[in-house]
Amino acid sequence: MGESNLTIVPIKSFHDIMEALSFHDIISELTLYRGQANGQWHLEPKITRNPIAGTFEQLEKQIINEFKRLGRSMLSQDILSNDWDLLALAQHHGLKTRLLDWSTNPLVALWFACWEETLFEERALWVFYLDYQDIADINQGSPYSQTRTLAFKPNHVTQRITAQNGWFTTHKFQTDGKLVPLESNSSYNLKLEKLVFDSGLRLEFLSTLDKLGINAFSLFPDLSGLTEYLNWRRNL
Repeated sequence: MGESNLTIVPIKSFHDIMEALSFHDIISELTLYRGQANGQWHLEPKITRNPIAGTFEQLEKQIINEFKRLGRSMLSQDILSNDWDLLALAQHHGLKTRLLDWSTNPLVALWFACWEETLFEERALWVFYLDYQDIADINQGSPYSQTRTLAFKPNHVTQRITAQNGWFTTHKFQTDGKLVPLESNSSYNLKLEKLVFDSGLRLEFLSTLDKLGINAFSLFPDLSGLTEYLNWRRNL
C-alpha cells in the first residue's frame, strides 16, 4: 500500500480543521496527531532521513551508547536502566532515534506544523487512529526487540513531554536495517489521515492558537520557550 490509499483532506481555514477533527474520538480508541512543516515529508524518524553507510539500526545503537557514556553524569540511574525512558529523553533533546513525535492534542500538532518559517508551499497535520493492540506496553520488553511499529506513551521524563501531551511511534527496523515510512506500512496505511493546508495560512493559524493558549512558551515551559514566544509576539 502506498500513500495513494490515504485519506487526504484539504484545509482552507481554522474552522475546516475543527470540523475535520470533530469526530475522531468517536471512531478511534486512541487518536494521535503530528504536524509537519512540509506536506511532502514522509512519516519517518529523523535517523532515517539521510543515507548512511551501514544500517540505521547499527547507527542508532552507536549513538545511544555514546549518549549513555558521555551523558552519564547528567542521567539518573532510573533513566539509564529503562530503554523506553532513555530513548524518549534522547529524542526530546534532539538525538536522532527510531522514535517519531506525536501528541494527543491536535492543536499542539498544528502549532508544530506552523511554527517554522519555511519556503514549503504546503503543510500537513497527520491524524493517526489506533487500536489498543497498536500500543506498546513499556513495562514489558524493549523498543529494540519489538516485532512491529507501535505507539507508546512515555513517562514524563521532561517538562516538554508533559506540556506537549507527548506520545511516540517507535519504528521497527527491517531485516536490512532500514525503515518503512508509516504511511507506506500496510498495517497502518488505512489508519492515517492527512490534513493539508497552504503555508499562507501559517500566521493566521499561529495567532488563533495563541489565543487558545498554544504557543512556544506553553509548549516549551522554560526560558528558551519564553524568549521564543516574546520574540514572536513582537515580530522580532
